[in-house]
Amino acid sequence: MKLFYTKSSPYAACVLATIAELKAEHLIELVESAPFENAPEFILSNPLGKVPCLIDEGMPILDSEVICDYIDANISGGLLFEDIYANWHLKTFYSICSGLIDASVNLRIETLRDQEGIKSEFWWQRHSEAIERTLLEIETRLSTLPEKFSIIHIAIFCALGYLDFRHPHIKWRENRLGLVEFYDSIQSRECFSNLKLG
Repeated sequence: MKLFYTKSSPYAACVLATIAELKAEHLIELVESAPFENAPEFILSNPLGKVPCLIDEGMPILDSEVICDYIDANISGGLLFEDIYANWHLKTFYSICSGLIDASVNLRIETLRDQEGIKSEFWWQRHSEAIERTLLEIETRLSTLPEKFSIIHIAIFCALGYLDFRHPHIKWRENRLGLVEFYDSIQSRECFSNLKLG
């Protein structure tokens, strides 16, 4: 298997943490790829031009949630996802965590647009408010997390790590003791030890 990824991508971070948790580094070739450069092999495999992208025996696997699921199913038999498959509440929780990453990336785009003088105050505010609401929702749902380490744990950790990396003005640790305790309790886990955005 071959994984195209970018160090600054929170989506790629989720995949890399999944690979590390399953101790599958020896099975997957990592190819750092700048998506805007449109490298021929990358674009041929992934017409959307988005990272991460997994190639297995010539077959592209997209996007990060699908890639994590695919790796988990093929390497561990579903260790990270098995508690989620039959539980719509946990599936929704996972989607909310992924949505936090989406909103954070969208806010990053507006930051870049601001540097070009074309920032939209409407979308900046909308994404910022979505992030704050979603942080509260995730904190509220922490008590429903599976006892066993899961893909949801990975998604929350990577989402919060991306906020630290790209949006330090969002003080998610203030007045969110539940999130702080959660983050601190798993940040020393081996699968996160080499996970550095940027």
